Amino acid sequence: MVDMTSLLAVLLLEESPLPSPLPEEPPIDPSRVTPGLLALVSFVFLVIAIVLLYRSMRKQISKVDPNLPDGPGDAERAADERFTEEAEERGSQEPQGSGTDEPPTR
Repeated sequence: MVDMTSLLAVLLLEESPLPSPLPEEPPIDPSRVTPGLLALVSFVFLVIAIVLLYRSMRKQISKVDPNLPDGPGDAERAADERFTEEAEERGSQEPQGSGTDEPPTR
């Protein structure tokens, strides 16, 4: 009777023949290579997803009430605008420099 371990050892140690070479194929022409069906399907999927997201975004934005009360950010923005206007008015009222490069004294 044949021992299983010796049979397994013979099978593992036996050299496997190299696969026969493939028949000569012509080289691939880069001008004939196309993205294929998978690329088309994924592109169409992305376009449909973008259209659905855009429609959903428009619907959600239309639900926003334009007459919301002022929040803390709005008050800060209004104060910044006021300070900017005051600084511009002061800048336009100050006389132009006397020709020297010295900074004004306070």
